[in-house]
Amino acid sequence: NKGIILIDADDTSITVTWSEIGKPSSSQPTKYTLQYRPATSANDNGIDSGGQLTYQSLSSELTTNTARKRNLTGAGHGFFFRVSATTKSQNRVDKSAMDYMGHAHRRPFTVLTMMEQSQRMPPPVAKIDSSVASPQPNSYVAHVSWQASAEPLLVGYKLQMRESNGTSSWSTVANCLSGTEVRKKNLTSSSGYMFRVRPVLQGETGGSEENLVASVNEGGNVIPYSSASDVVGARSSSKSSSSSSSGSEGLLRLFKRLPDNKLLAKGGMKSVSLSEAFNKVDLVFFYASAHWCGPCRRFTPQLIKFYNDAKAMYAKAPGRTTKIEVVFLSADHDVNGFRSYYASMPWLAVPFDADTREILLSWMKVKGIPQLMCLDGRTGKVYETNGVGRALDLARFSRYIGRDKSSIR
Repeated sequence: NKGIILIDADDTSITVTWSEIGKPSSSQPTKYTLQYRPATSANDNGIDSGGQLTYQSLSSELTTNTARKRNLTGAGHGFFFRVSATTKSQNRVDKSAMDYMGHAHRRPFTVLTMMEQSQRMPPPVAKIDSSVASPQPNSYVAHVSWQASAEPLLVGYKLQMRESNGTSSWSTVANCLSGTEVRKKNLTSSSGYMFRVRPVLQGETGGSEENLVASVNEGGNVIPYSSASDVVGARSSSKSSSSSSSGSEGLLRLFKRLPDNKLLAKGGMKSVSLSEAFNKVDLVFFYASAHWCGPCRRFTPQLIKFYNDAKAMYAKAPGRTTKIEVVFLSADHDVNGFRSYYASMPWLAVPFDADTREILLSWMKVKGIPQLMCLDGRTGKVYETNGVGRALDLARFSRYIGRDKSSIR
């Protein structure tokens, strides 16, 4: 499956992956340029040999081979994506169509209807089951469970899995399971696996697994598959596994699905691993903000001064001063707004294209911006849900360290 593969789709977004391009290194990872366009007709097979079809750029700075395009509407025939390695000599708009990798199967990816989306089950929960020995050496067992469906014509559940890499498509584990949990043995991939499930109903007709190369729906009157579970079984690199020595395991659990476990730094000019970013950090601040927001633009310079002053104080007396870090969570509408705004900031940021950004914004229950959440740099315990409007005083924040849950505000 060399080419772009569909991982998931809902009624407004599509998630894709692709095989690695080039030979990335730890010091210079490959950056990808990803583009998309609506299919022109039901007969459009994605071939653009003359380079006449107009693609829109999603990003030219992706460092992982998975991406999600949101806000997809108005294309009844689906969407085509293409990807290439970003180079210094060729920007994201002047490349020849021959420089791009297209779909592994020449069919456009389709979003679901609102009705189809409402019928989907919640994603299953997958965990490593260390209580069960896997028969195959150097393998592991995953325990996969899901909520029971309330469909009146329910017969069972169909379960699928895929290896979390850029070449593996979805494959069926079981066609009709009677229960709501299963153990999958003999798993060996260091990339890990994800799972999805759908209800099997009496009287299903018109569905085919062949349709799953372009949709999360088999077709006919079949209910679509759920979204994918979190990846289970992925083995961390030695560098990322060293994060435990920093004592920040609780905080790191918040950064699910962060590509390569790395945050942006220096206004987007470089990236740092989570373990490096939060090493010996006492307090972490999640900053939800956007360039289009007037109150945000007035608050950001105040936060920059607070951040720079705190960093300078720690540099002078690291043993007696609280070490802080700020992580920017953009609420901008597009990547260009994010880039221009983040370029003025001295702290870290979650990449705009990462699902982690929306996961954290949702976890923070952001209803208005700016919002500045203060957390313990080791445990991830929340000390303040929003410090905007209160004094940006390091001594005040430092008093939170060591408090119990009754100090949460």
